[in-house]
Amino acid sequence: MDIKEFGKILAAEVKDVLGGDYHIEVSEVVKNNGVIRNALAIRKEGEFVSPTIYIDSFFEDYKNGVMLMSIVNDLVKMYHASSVPAAGMEMDFFRDFSEVSGRMYYKLVNYEKNKVSLKDIPYRKVLDLAMVPLCRVDNDVIGSGNITVTNTHLRMWEISEEELWENIRDNAPKLAPVKVRGLADVLQRITGCDDDLFPICGIYVVSNTSECLGAGSVFYPGVLKGLAEDLECDLYIIPSSIHEVLVLPDSEFGIDANNLRSIINEVNTTTVSDEEILSDNLYVYHSDSDRIFIADNEEDIAS
Repeated sequence: MDIKEFGKILAAEVKDVLGGDYHIEVSEVVKNNGVIRNALAIRKEGEFVSPTIYIDSFFEDYKNGVMLMSIVNDLVKMYHASSVPAAGMEMDFFRDFSEVSGRMYYKLVNYEKNKVSLKDIPYRKVLDLAMVPLCRVDNDVIGSGNITVTNTHLRMWEISEEELWENIRDNAPKLAPVKVRGLADVLQRITGCDDDLFPICGIYVVSNTSECLGAGSVFYPGVLKGLAEDLECDLYIIPSSIHEVLVLPDSEFGIDANNLRSIINEVNTTTVSDEEILSDNLYVYHSDSDRIFIADNEEDIAS
């Protein structure tokens, strides 16, 4: 049995448990970097909310001996936990740009890996990356989520790409403020060990305050310039994931650019999930020009 057949069987069993007034669809969902995940979309008749539940991990559980009906029961519980009355997801405010303008920010993704999904998105390309506009939506029941802004939204709002990105440049640092931490502090928090065990100075983790989709905060005005002034040198930028980057002095540890690129490639291959990989490239920030380059590449952007 492959996962598509497994999904069809799950859909039939879940529908049997929930009843005939539910519509259940099996679909492939394209995630970041073109990663394909398999899901069930469950919608009750008369409701517009359709929770999507990914089933890839359930398929692995099934192959490892978990009983089918145990998985079905877990799926039904997940549906009831995530379903929301349609009134709780009122989206009329989204039609008026003045209502959502304060909710705009962006995430950073790999351009080549997402080229297809970027076609209807008013993104901004930076080096080998793309800034993808997001609108944060808050709900009292399900919490915060993001809607990816598309060209269709721009037409609905009757604004241009330039107006959108002018708004994002002003709003992103306020909605998703930058958070800079020393790497030693991060390791101490994770392990609970003493600072002295981590003699790692001058390496910073840059993200946003939620530590989610925060890699793009490194491009906020003044972030790199401030770090370079503190460290009194140019900077290397290591793209850890879509959530954060590492920034370190270009003169520390005797590590050259080739070694750093090898480390990035190794970590992306063995540690970072395919969906969260940002780039295999190493970046360098030149403090004199206030510009970011791909290391050993003439292409650059103004910081």
